[in-house]
Amino acid sequence: MNLYAVIGGSIWGNRGAEAMVTTTIGRVRELDVQASFVIMTYFPTRDRALVEDPTIEIVSATPAYTILQFFFALLCRMASLVGFRVPSKALPNSVRLLRECRAIFDVSGVSFHDGRLAVVAYNLFCLWPAMLLRVPVIRLSQAMGPFENLLNRIPARWVFKRSLHSFARGRHTAGFIEALGVPHDSWSVAPDVAFSFKPDDSLTDENEARVSAVSGLLESVRATGTRVVALLPSSLVDLKVGDGGGDYVGLLASLIRELHEHGCHVVVLPNATREGEVAARNNDLVVISELRDRIAPMEVAGQLITYVDFDLNTRSIRALIDGSSLVITSRFHAMVAGLALGIPTMVIGWSHKYDEVLESFGSSDYAIDFSEADERLIPMAFDLLENGDEVRRKISTVLPGVIEASRAQFEVVNELSASS
Repeated sequence: MNLYAVIGGSIWGNRGAEAMVTTTIGRVRELDVQASFVIMTYFPTRDRALVEDPTIEIVSATPAYTILQFFFALLCRMASLVGFRVPSKALPNSVRLLRECRAIFDVSGVSFHDGRLAVVAYNLFCLWPAMLLRVPVIRLSQAMGPFENLLNRIPARWVFKRSLHSFARGRHTAGFIEALGVPHDSWSVAPDVAFSFKPDDSLTDENEARVSAVSGLLESVRATGTRVVALLPSSLVDLKVGDGGGDYVGLLASLIRELHEHGCHVVVLPNATREGEVAARNNDLVVISELRDRIAPMEVAGQLITYVDFDLNTRSIRALIDGSSLVITSRFHAMVAGLALGIPTMVIGWSHKYDEVLESFGSSDYAIDFSEADERLIPMAFDLLENGDEVRRKISTVLPGVIEASRAQFEVVNELSASS
């Protein structure tokens, strides 16, 4: 078996991360039938409980554990300089496995960003152990930069130069990398890996009976000629809007009321789930619960809203939004899911990471910074509903090329084979 590691994502929690992890494993398996995997995850206990595939091992990549891995990897590197190999029994399981990997795939959605300096150290320590162990690092498509702050610029440049290859998600990230002065042969531009996701890539079976029931309900709604709008909120954007004195949930409640008055059925579902926990981080169920409470006193017919308030994987998320007339979201990979299904999609976001993807589909006008959402959200939603057929045509024209370019990132596996 050929062993590969995947880091920067998890199965439980942020389902965008799950989409990247499972797609990576699926596409590598197509190129290497002998592949087995180590998923280095922020939620090792939960992910172990969910993934039953015998060719996949789950190990920890919590911040504290990545530092521990660094010190053991450093020990191995120093020992190798004097011709000594540290015995496997003396190493943590994750370091022992990493040392045997052909490559490590980094699926961090956003990395080395001036606005997230607290995370830069984590981005670095996720990859440093592999570099010390001389395991090739492949940084799959992600948003990076800007790199104006030296605390970000220096480690980012160091990682770029020591990675086998890095993929930028789009034009904005590419511009930041150009300004960083990274050699052109060490990076290229590619769409997010989740554009090449296939339903069979899923590694979990979560709440399938409940998903099937909701899917059947939505199918019956569409059969009556009623338009279904999929709304996927974000606990992160809720926090950002609240920090600025705004009311994200109130804005979404007003949007639902307007859609109701125009005869639309709204399905509200999460793209980050930690069912059973009250923490908002990577948990859109908290926002959905608050939204449900806010909607209750309003004059909105209950039969025109469907709430999904349980854990579900990427395969189920896509199944539930498929057939919608419109996707409205604040989650990056919910946007990817909508576009991948050919659905007109609009985003209430906070970063260039949305714009550079929507731009490639001719839909850059449908990205709103959360600071402008009060004025622009509702008019934009109805504009997109009105012009949905034209937008669908644009998406369908571009989509096959985007999917192929997303898959092409994994050709680097063939390079590994050629050099081994």
